[in-house]
Amino acid sequence: MKTALRIIALALAAFVGLWVLIHGIVLAAQIHGLVRENQDFMTELVECSVSIAGGICVLSVAVEQLYCWRTHRKEDSLI
Repeated sequence: MKTALRIIALALAAFVGLWVLIHGIVLAAQIHGLVRENQDFMTELVECSVSIAGGICVLSVAVEQLYCWRTHRKEDSLI
């Protein structure tokens, strides 16, 4: 049961991290078009930055969980 929970947490963290990171990259690509339209691009810039940073943080948690799971270190386990 604990292994299944670890696999689910790892897959969910990896999926959410990749989704948020790709969303931030897409927003960054769209900022150039917003400058031409004279829209408020500062809000979009902040959203883009937070999305990219959040995606990287969530992916790092997934990598750390995978590392702890692969090395079988019980004292450093996230779950």
